[in-house]
Amino acid sequence: MINQNRIKELVKKYTEDMRCARRKLHAYPEISNEEERTAAYMAKTLRSFGVDVQEGVAGGHGVVGTLTGKRPGPTIALRADMDALSITEQTGLLFASQCEGKMHACGHDGHMAILLGAAKVLSDLRDELAGTVVFICQPAEEKSPRGGAKGLVEAGVLDGVDAIYGLHVWPTLPTGTIGVKAGPMMAASDHIRIVIRGKSSHAAMPHKGVDAIVAAGQFITAAQDIISRQINPLYPAVLTFGRISGGTRYNIVAGEVELEGTCRTYHTEAQDMVEAQLGNMLRGLDTMYGTASELHYERGYAAVVNSPQQADFVASVAADCFGRDALADVQEPAMTAEDFSGYLQACDGAFFWLGATKAGDTVYPLHNSHFAVDEDCLPIGAELMASLVCRAMEKK
Repeated sequence: MINQNRIKELVKKYTEDMRCARRKLHAYPEISNEEERTAAYMAKTLRSFGVDVQEGVAGGHGVVGTLTGKRPGPTIALRADMDALSITEQTGLLFASQCEGKMHACGHDGHMAILLGAAKVLSDLRDELAGTVVFICQPAEEKSPRGGAKGLVEAGVLDGVDAIYGLHVWPTLPTGTIGVKAGPMMAASDHIRIVIRGKSSHAAMPHKGVDAIVAAGQFITAAQDIISRQINPLYPAVLTFGRISGGTRYNIVAGEVELEGTCRTYHTEAQDMVEAQLGNMLRGLDTMYGTASELHYERGYAAVVNSPQQADFVASVAADCFGRDALADVQEPAMTAEDFSGYLQACDGAFFWLGATKAGDTVYPLHNSHFAVDEDCLPIGAELMASLVCRAMEKK
């Protein structure tokens, strides 16, 4: 068994390296499927640790590193996402984004630095490892409804992998805490596009046309009945239409309206109900108004769901590393989505939240132009990731 103090000492030794890596990555963010510089940096750094690296995985910017221990054993994977967002940074950091209109506003810079820290620690422990570690550097997590995880899984990155672990920095949890629970952690995210076609006419003669805007307004309001009256109230769901576009001029009855939105759920039964009932409502709308409607419902990321066994395992290792007080009392999942679900559908493993806001600091949400990871969380994340690998190997 690898001594926990040994892992702590190595993490402490490489903490400054993690900070430097995070700042380099933060300064040059790249959005989904454009992570060329980022992927090259991750590959080069992993190679410098003695990790075997494969680039261009799944035909894009995926990077997969493999570290083989001295003794045979299970294969454990760790994952970090690499992409940034199309947001103009307003943090005022000295190492703020040098790429106009792009920013690491979701903490993926921290995720990558943590993975590199864990990789360096584990490479130093290679002779004591009984198994293999796979480091997955994933592009396009933000590219819902089809993120980078799906392509990597289809490319076989989990072939032979016994368990995979991932994390997300979590600004509503204080630095020094870990959030994990059994069951759903993050929601499924579906993309909805609806076209309602009517018939244009002069605004003064609406009876000569079919008003697509009036029909769309009725539909948007009625659609919320699916959530409040047709889905089991024990299955939480959110249906939001965030974009509506229609009409050409103020004095013309609109001949077409396009709606775009999302559905967030934790249960496939709720997803099925929303998709089916949206179609039923549109058919009823067409009968009532004389419109011709189209529903394009695309299943995106599935819900991130931890098994009780894996959630308990992560909590147990975290408690051994940092004490029971470090475990946040997570009662509710988040309605935001994460394509780590793609890995958990194909492999055993778990996903957890890492507290990332210093006590007393303003809590900026993810995807906010002021959000910045508290760098004190980096060694905590690296120690837990490295420890999960070591304990998982011992457990097997």
